[in-house]
Amino acid sequence: MNQILFITALQAEAQPLILFYQLEKKQLNKKLFYFQKGEIVCLTTGVGAKNVRKRLSVFLEKMDNNNTILINVGIAGGNSDHTEIGEMFLVNQIMNEENNKVYDLEMLLKTWLRELPLTTVNAGVVNGGKDYNGLVDMEAAAIVETSLQFIPIQRMVFLKIVSDYMDKVLDTPEQVYPLMNIQLPEISKITSLLLEKSL
Repeated sequence: MNQILFITALQAEAQPLILFYQLEKKQLNKKLFYFQKGEIVCLTTGVGAKNVRKRLSVFLEKMDNNNTILINVGIAGGNSDHTEIGEMFLVNQIMNEENNKVYDLEMLLKTWLRELPLTTVNAGVVNGGKDYNGLVDMEAAAIVETSLQFIPIQRMVFLKIVSDYMDKVLDTPEQVYPLMNIQLPEISKITSLLLEKSL
C-alpha cells in the first residue's frame, strides 16, 4: 500500500486532517515534528518557500519515500472570474514567479475536480490579482523543487481551496478551519483512491 504525505503550510490547514485521520504527534528531531497514523503522514512547513525548503528537505531525507504520494493541500487565492470561495481545485501546472520555472503535473488519477494552473509568489497578493488567471499561493513551487530530489513529480498532487480573491490575506484558524472542513469528504475520497493506486 502507498503512503500519503500531506504537506500544509499552516497548522490551521493541518489540524482538520489530523483530527479526521486521528494522527499522532511524532518528533523527528528537537525542532521538527509531524503527525502520523499508519500510512497517513502530515507535515506542516510554515509559510513561504524558505520555510518549505528548510523543513521539507530535512523531513524527506529521513523518511522512506519509495511508496510515498505527496499531497499538498491548503488555501489559495483565486481569480474572481474563474473561481468561487470554498471551491477546491486540482492543480495541473505550477509556475514559480521567482525563477519562471514551470512544472506540469502528470495526474496520478483523473478526479471530478476542476483543474487550474497555480502561480507561487513571494508575497501575498492583495490587489485583486487580475494578472493571474488561475490560483496563487506561496509554497507549491518550493514543495515541487524540494521534493523532486526524493519523489517523482508523477507522485505529487496539489489540492487548493479558494480562500479569497487575492484581495486580502486570510490565515487565521477561524478563517481556514471551515474551508478545510467543508472539503474533508472530497480530500478523503481522493486520498483513499491514491492509497490503492498502483505506482
